Amino acid sequence: MPTDTHDTLLTAEEVGRILRLKPATVYEAAASGRIPSVRLWRGQRKALVRFRRDDIEELIRDRTHRGSQGAS
Repeated sequence: MPTDTHDTLLTAEEVGRILRLKPATVYEAAASGRIPSVRLWRGQRKALVRFRRDDIEELIRDRTHRGSQGAS
């Protein structure tokens, strides 16, 4: 396990646990650009897609911040 979590890459399953989504939903959101992702390589049938921990944490902060602005 890396000691520096800033560059940690997560799987769709790990992101799904964090966001409480099914992995298929995570992949769909990544394909549409709603969740930032990194394509490491593309094979004949599928791509190896990973997610930067920092990007996911920023996504959560942005969504949380936007939601709290309406509560004023």
